[in-house]
Amino acid sequence: MGSTKDYWFDRVEAQKSFRLANHLGISEDELEQIAYDIDADYSSDGLLYGYIVRFDDDNDPSIMAKIEGLTSGSYVNLSPWDLEDPEEDELEWEVKQSDQLKMFNKQLAEIPEMLLINTTGNAQFSLFVMLHAHVVSALEHFLSTTFIHRVTNSDQLTRKLVESDPEFGNRKFTVNEIYAQHSNIKLTVAAYLKGIIFHEMRKVKPMYAEVLSFDFGDISWLFAAVRARHDCVHRAGYDKEGNPVTLSAESIRDLIKNCRELAERVDEHVQELEN
Repeated sequence: MGSTKDYWFDRVEAQKSFRLANHLGISEDELEQIAYDIDADYSSDGLLYGYIVRFDDDNDPSIMAKIEGLTSGSYVNLSPWDLEDPEEDELEWEVKQSDQLKMFNKQLAEIPEMLLINTTGNAQFSLFVMLHAHVVSALEHFLSTTFIHRVTNSDQLTRKLVESDPEFGNRKFTVNEIYAQHSNIKLTVAAYLKGIIFHEMRKVKPMYAEVLSFDFGDISWLFAAVRARHDCVHRAGYDKEGNPVTLSAESIRDLIKNCRELAERVDEHVQELEN
């Protein structure tokens, strides 16, 4: 793994230290000057109650006097979410997670069996609406996590993204901002990737081609599936004119087949990039 991954692990730890210092009411510099341990507080059945920050006895008294919520002069109780940031945690997972295809297959594994459910016409239509949206969302997640993982773990691919994407090429920076962006470029790239909607294939297809050198080929079927997914998600399966989207067990099976084939091609290609 390249230095980009190390950067992000350091970034996550820095964010946790920043949040801890804020909760304690001291500066990050003061936090670095004292010794402490953080223990998770679990119930007997594994439920996380929170965290306990325990401080060494020989810490600087002037810093310890500033700490908010200090109990018995030695520890502070924190809630389960005080040290967590959902967006940072999700990004950390995407940087670490390398088996996107396994997750994708797991997300689709039960759908063929669900298509065998025998129910009424209206209920069946609602089931098809949910399953169609689920399949497209699973592929979107696969394309997103695959791209983010590969790019954020490679300085070379990060550079290719920065140099090829018009989002970066059109930005204007002052001299001071150039230095700031240079030192935080990986943060800027990761935040940009997190903001991309990965079912917007007109944007994602060329991005995969330019950065990962992967050609999606003819994916007209995916464009159609994405349009239908929009109606499934925003109007519960009806278009703007009030007409139901055309869905069936067979159409969803075909969609799964096409999505699996595309995901397998993408995965095979990105695996070759690492060899």
